[in-house]
Amino acid sequence: MARPALKTSIPYFVSDGSVHFRLGGELTSLEDTDGRVLRLLQLLDGSRDLDAVHRDLSADYPDLTAEDVHEAVDELDASGLVQDTADRGEDFDAAARERWSNNLGFFETYASLGTSKYEFQRRVRDARVAVLGVGGIGSHTLIDLVAIGFTDIRIVDFDKIEVSNFNRQIIYGEPDVGRTKVHVAAERARRLNSRVRVDAVEAKLMSADDVYAVVHDRDIVIAVVDRPKVHVAHWLNEGCVRAGATLIGGGVDTQRAIHYTMVPGVSGCVECWYGQVRRDDPTSRMVLDVLDDIDREGSAYGEDTAAFNGLVVVAAAHMVSEMVRLASRVCPPLAVGRLLEQTFHNPRVRQAETWTRDPDCAVCRDARPAAGAEWLTRVDREELPF
Repeated sequence: MARPALKTSIPYFVSDGSVHFRLGGELTSLEDTDGRVLRLLQLLDGSRDLDAVHRDLSADYPDLTAEDVHEAVDELDASGLVQDTADRGEDFDAAARERWSNNLGFFETYASLGTSKYEFQRRVRDARVAVLGVGGIGSHTLIDLVAIGFTDIRIVDFDKIEVSNFNRQIIYGEPDVGRTKVHVAAERARRLNSRVRVDAVEAKLMSADDVYAVVHDRDIVIAVVDRPKVHVAHWLNEGCVRAGATLIGGGVDTQRAIHYTMVPGVSGCVECWYGQVRRDDPTSRMVLDVLDDIDREGSAYGEDTAAFNGLVVVAAAHMVSEMVRLASRVCPPLAVGRLLEQTFHNPRVRQAETWTRDPDCAVCRDARPAAGAEWLTRVDREELPF
């Protein structure tokens, strides 16, 4: 039986016949004219099951039934104010508890009588993830994932460190010039957490088969590979669909940071997206055709001369947050089947594009959600903020 406890991460205040909870700058107020609400809260310390809570509360308020107590605790749970202490996180040792203590405080604010704060951290810890490309966004992303508690990470890159990287690729230093990024990045990750498993793969991704080879056993992939710009998006998409891996993609496009999420069997894939753009937007179709030609020629793109660290950090933060939402299931992801953007001059997040799943898509028409993504089929997109 559940042993409900108030969340220590959400303080409460008593005044004027009410109890007020404060979370994220917002107050939730409960009327308490005779003190029974406060007494109930005092009894919710995790040491009692609901029968014991009713026994002790009814000693002071004999009119209260067991059903009243159950309903009151259910309402507190629906308001996000209580958690179950039955899961004590015994699979986390003392060192892990100390390292992730602030994460656990954060996850506690989302915990409930059904899911503990330890379960959210456990899902992060056990997720198998990959970062494809450890340049600007990828190097930020890798360190953030290690810091948050992902412990099974594959990183893929082939490039060497150059002086021009240093305006945004902050995990590298001048002594590293000429070294391969993926190996230096792995060393840096292991210095942050000696327990992390970093599989460093030095490889250039030049086909869907190449992508599949490095994501076939991954749950979620952050892909920030930018060469060849257009073709690689198709390869990343096909490789991840084939593997059943969720793909978080995006990057920095001069003045804006962008990201999107593709979940095989749940959202439309990149081929669905590009197909709809080509069908509905002649100007964008022309631009994609030109970019295709530039890819084939191996020429540089004009926008590639601009890479500003402020936008790199923004893009990385959104991708990491999306991965945490997907891995932990603490709340629904925001970018599934949509391209979200922020510009430097107007940093409000907005939906730039959206697309649907094409039932005839040659790449994803037969895709089914992986076990860890089935919960997304129950997410009501109408309730999301974009």
